[in-house]
Parts: sequence; structure tokens; C-alpha cells
Amino acid sequence: MTYLYDAITFLPLTAVAAAALYTPLALLLHANRKPYPFIRHLANYLLIGFFFALIYVTFFWAVPHADMPLSDRLHLCPGDSFLFALQYDGGLWSSQVMWNVCLFMPLGALLPCVFVPLRSGAWKTVLICLLLSLSIETMQFFIGRVADMDDLIANTLGGAFGRALYTVAAWTARKVKVFTPIFTDRARTAGHVLAIVAMALILLVPTAIDLVNAALPDGLFPV
Repeated sequence: MTYLYDAITFLPLTAVAAAALYTPLALLLHANRKPYPFIRHLANYLLIGFFFALIYVTFFWAVPHADMPLSDRLHLCPGDSFLFALQYDGGLWSSQVMWNVCLFMPLGALLPCVFVPLRSGAWKTVLICLLLSLSIETMQFFIGRVADMDDLIANTLGGAFGRALYTVAAWTARKVKVFTPIFTDRARTAGHVLAIVAMALILLVPTAIDLVNAALPDGLFPV
């Protein structure tokens, strides 16, 4: 809940900063005298706001520890954060693991809204999310923060969920004219089914693990 509270309190600053950053670009787009739908402006604005919030969360949220030993800054063993969440944080949904998943969901959904080439081939958006997360983790290592393999996995899963959500939304709203500028349904039936399955798994698997972990007297992984 702490992460959610901090995110909500930061939203007003994000909204103002995004407006200040996007206004010159919006004016430039109108100066070209080409029709530019409001929904496209909104998607652009939200993406800029996301990047502003992402920079704050990943680099300025907490004070870095420059004196932290290099061995403590690098966590390359996947699963450690998931295990810690189950043993000490009361489950995955109440831990930073799911916060990292949720963090990249907007990116996965907004990228294809803004960049038309990303509307075909969901793997492109997921790859961008993976590379961006990898870049962030690498930079965090050099500024005194922890570079965690589990953060990379969680961020990528969040990006995949967001991209799957875009696929479903584009298919659902394919006949709504106002959404045409941002939603282009290029996926086949198999793509829609895969998107729904992907979202269900990302939501249901951690939920099922938490329920089983809470039901067992000593949890899934006793300390």
C-alpha cells in the first residue's frame, strides 16, 4: 500500500510536468495544419507523463547508497525477490514484485497507441520494455542502487500485460470512431486469444500462489 500511496501523491506533479513538456510539441503539431485528433494528443501526453514518473521512481524515489558494496548491488539470481515476498512480505500482491509489474503496464499499452509501427507484432513492444528495464537496472547499479534480475522479469511481464491489454482494447473498440487514431486491430483471432490468456496468467498465477502460501501453516517456502 505504501507504493500505491506514494504513486497517487505524485500524480499531480506528474500531470503538471507532462503538460509543460508536451505543450510545445502539441503546438508544433498544430502548426503543421494537419488534423491531429484529441485522442492522439491524450496518448502522447500520457506517455510523456509515464516517462517523467518512471524517471522519478527509478532514480529519485530513494537516496542511493554509494558506499554499498558492489556485490550487494547486483542480484542476478532470479526468484530471490519472489521468495522473499512469499516469506516476509505477506505474498506477491503486497510486495514490490507486483509493483514492478504494474509499473510497466502503462508503457506496454501506450507505446502502440503512440507509435503506429508497434501495432503489429506485440513482441516489438515487449522487447522495448525489456530493453528499457535492462537499461534502468544497469544505470541503477552504477548510481548506488540495486540491479535486480527479478525487477527485470517483473517489468517485462508488466509490459507484456499492457501490450496484451492494448490488443484486447483495440479489438473491442475497433468500430468506435473516436478510438480509431490509436487503436488498430491487426491481430488475428489467435492473437486475441493469446492476449487474453497472457493477461489472465499474469493476474491469476500470483493470486493462486498467494492463496496457497497463505493457506499452508508454514507457507510454500518455510523459513
